[in-house]
Amino acid sequence: VALASSPTAQGAAMQATNSISKLVEALVRCRDSEPDGYTEKAKQAIQKWLKRNTIFTDQPRLFGLFQQLQLLIPIEEKGERKDSPQVLVAGEREMYEPAKALIGFISECIRLQTKLKAQPQRLIEPFEKVDTTPVDSEYSWRIDIAMRCRSLSDTSLSTPTSGHSAVKEPKQRLSRPNVANTFAYIELKRHVKDTDGAYAQLFRYTKEIYATQHNRRFAWDMIMCNIIVNACVFGPNYAAASEDMDLATAAGRKDLIRLFVNWSFCNSCKLGYDPAISYDDSSQCVVIQSEPTAGNPSMALYSREVLICAEQMFGRHTRCFAVSANKPPPPDPSDKQRKPHQQMKCDTIVKDSWVEAPEDPAEDTRDEARHLSVITERLQNVNSVGGMYPRLRNDCQSGRVHLADPVTGNLYEDTSHTVLGNAVWSQLGKTSTALCVFKRIYMNDIGTPIKYARNVQELIIVAADVMRCHWQIVK
Repeated sequence: VALASSPTAQGAAMQATNSISKLVEALVRCRDSEPDGYTEKAKQAIQKWLKRNTIFTDQPRLFGLFQQLQLLIPIEEKGERKDSPQVLVAGEREMYEPAKALIGFISECIRLQTKLKAQPQRLIEPFEKVDTTPVDSEYSWRIDIAMRCRSLSDTSLSTPTSGHSAVKEPKQRLSRPNVANTFAYIELKRHVKDTDGAYAQLFRYTKEIYATQHNRRFAWDMIMCNIIVNACVFGPNYAAASEDMDLATAAGRKDLIRLFVNWSFCNSCKLGYDPAISYDDSSQCVVIQSEPTAGNPSMALYSREVLICAEQMFGRHTRCFAVSANKPPPPDPSDKQRKPHQQMKCDTIVKDSWVEAPEDPAEDTRDEARHLSVITERLQNVNSVGGMYPRLRNDCQSGRVHLADPVTGNLYEDTSHTVLGNAVWSQLGKTSTALCVFKRIYMNDIGTPIKYARNVQELIIVAADVMRCHWQIVK
């Protein structure tokens, strides 16, 4: 799912995975070579090995991180064993710092390599604070570990966006996690038998990522139950987990390293972010880049108001933005009467949603954009019904969203199938998981928000009008 797109990046990712894996296994062998356990002699052997290996330049930093993650890599027992060993811990708290050091070790190894065929686009790092509530969370639950994306090209890292404008790949350096800049959560458990409980907690936590990050198409997370690690992908109507990555084995450790390396090399689409949505600091607006139509180029639409956000873990993940094609000036701080979104005039609604639909667009007879297109065409010259029916913008491409392959430039539809890839999707297909297609609709604003209804009677009248409108459309 997170595989780098270009052959060059894939080759570099494989090169980085192999070199980091060899380093880890060499350090583990040095540690386990002493019959008396992890003694000072073993530590000296590790330091000597690091000095001889010139690929990784910051040996003291790596040695310190390796020291901290020891708990998660048990000393290999001699002879044949039937089950993977488990580390003995009194509670989850003992796992926080070793788990954070493990992520930091892999990230640091990726950063220190300078002879790769291609450079990574980011590093995945843990927030400093563990077992804490995110600063912008609406809930009181405590996150074990939250991970963020760190940009390699910007040493200062980006300015944080507000909770209702969090629309870019998070790169903010903060000691305490915040939802707006979290890439993924890690839930830790003391025992392997607690796996289901760990997944259940991620279900609760991850829905807030969808509600806060308005450019999030799907979400990543991870659980670590003792020394068994599973990566998770959450979409509109599916939740998929990887096979066990056992930190007691060289193969399991390499699989975990490969995952973090691929996260570092892949493009932002593979991390679950929407490349068409960004944030403009100068106007303090969310910017939605439309797809070009046959007669119109791509255009930027600006928004300061999210009318509906995706607040549920599963479902269509519908989001609605009030937008304008005119870039507004920055909000006037002296205007105390109007909020920033009230200082700009919006005439269009952008609606994003993941809809269950056939893979072939020709068979998608329930397509909302198709019906709106018919309404728009037939009523374009009927002034008597102006403002009563929704109509599409004719200069923006409504319907199925397409992404561009970064290598060939070819467009492909953004669906749950293309997100997961053939191998994972074929496995989900065995559970009768329906295909979800990402759609974006650009239509005119109609009516008044329901919060302005004056009384129940008015609300009932409007509801009846809506039903009559829908029935007339059907006829």
